[in-house]
Amino acid sequence: MKTIQKMNPKLKILIPVVQGLAKVLGKDYEVNLHDVSMPEQSLVICENAHVTGRREGGPMTDFGLFMLQSEEYQSRDGIYNYLAKNNRGELIKCSCIFIRDENEKIIGFLCVNYDLKKAIAAQELIEALVNVDMGRIEQYPESFEQPDEPRGRFPEPVRESFAQDLEEVVGDSLTQVRKKVGKPFKYLTKPEKKQVIKELHDRGFFLLKGSVDTLAAEMGNTKFTIYAYIRDIQKKD
Repeated sequence: MKTIQKMNPKLKILIPVVQGLAKVLGKDYEVNLHDVSMPEQSLVICENAHVTGRREGGPMTDFGLFMLQSEEYQSRDGIYNYLAKNNRGELIKCSCIFIRDENEKIIGFLCVNYDLKKAIAAQELIEALVNVDMGRIEQYPESFEQPDEPRGRFPEPVRESFAQDLEEVVGDSLTQVRKKVGKPFKYLTKPEKKQVIKELHDRGFFLLKGSVDTLAAEMGNTKFTIYAYIRDIQKKD
C-alpha cells in the first residue's frame, strides 16, 4: 500500500483505522480515505481496491465533489448506505463519513464501499445485509435512467463515477451536462452557457484543476470569460 506523503497530517491518525477496517470487514469491502484539500488526487489510502478498481492518488468522485460544494451537507456527519454502481456496472452499497478538524471544517472522507454480488446471490439468507436505506441525498442530480435491477427490489442507484484519473472525472461531468443540453457547448447561446456553467458549478466541477481551461476550449470562450460567469453565479448564490 502506498500513501501520498503530502496528505493532511491530521488524517494520518486514521491510517491504521482504514487498514484495520478492511481486515475486519473482509475483501468485499473497499475502505478509502480522502484528503478533500486536494480533490485531483484525494484518494490517499485505498484498501481492497478491486471493488471499484481505483488506486491511491486517484481523484475524488463526482458525488464527493458535489457533497463538498453543497450547503446541504455542511452540517451532516456523513451519508450512509446509499446505492451506486462501480465502473463494471455492479451494485455497491456505499457510506461516507465526514472527518472534521477542530474548527468543524471537513478535511477528509472515510468511505466504505461494499460489493453486493454475494449478498444478492444469497438474498433469502442474508436479507438484513442487502436491505438498503438510501435516506435523503439532497439535490444531487444524477441517477441511472434505466437501472438494471428490477424496480421495487432496490431504490434507484445514484450515478457516481468511480474514475481512474482526473481526466475521466472531468470528461464524465461534461458528458452528463452535454446530454442534458443536447448540443455541443460551442453552439450554445450566452444564457445557455451561463446555465451550463451554473450546473457544473453546483456539481463541484470547478474544484478540479484544469476544469476551466477544458470548458473554455469546448465553449470557444476564453478562460477569463468562464471565470467571469463563475463570479456572477457565486455573487447570486
